Amino acid sequence: MDLSHKESFQICLAGLDRIDDVLKQWQQLTSYLPIHHAKPFGLPVPEYLEKQLLHTLEQCIERDDAMIFIAEGDKLFGTIAAILNQQTAYTQPNSSVLFNLWVEPDQRRKGIGQALVAEAKSWLKAQGVTSVQAGWHPGNPEADRFWLKQGFSPYETIGAAFM
Repeated sequence: MDLSHKESFQICLAGLDRIDDVLKQWQQLTSYLPIHHAKPFGLPVPEYLEKQLLHTLEQCIERDDAMIFIAEGDKLFGTIAAILNQQTAYTQPNSSVLFNLWVEPDQRRKGIGQALVAEAKSWLKAQGVTSVQAGWHPGNPEADRFWLKQGFSPYETIGAAFM
């Protein structure tokens, strides 16, 4: 499925043939996370983290209620995952979550992240979703600006304490 947005890149659905490329991007994303949070679980253990990321990636590709969108040009530029998240105890149960948004540093500020979010939101809307959540670290002002521009607003703070 070709979901072209601009001449310099196109948005596509990730399939099993792109697992290695997407996994590399997700690993890059997780390498940046300790910069922005207090590491409540300690430092990542690379061999276990890779297995966990690969499992999540495979599940998102294989399930009907999840999608991974990729932006590519002459290489893979970015990725975002979307999953349906039913909240049956609420009046608007058709919710969803966006996660693992990553755009290669040399490709940022070219509309790729916006295009990935827009495509994911479009797919979610077609699934009947009425709300979407995304998380970002409050100590990252670039992420704040980006997600606010995408129409998101913070509503919860999650804290951690070491015991």
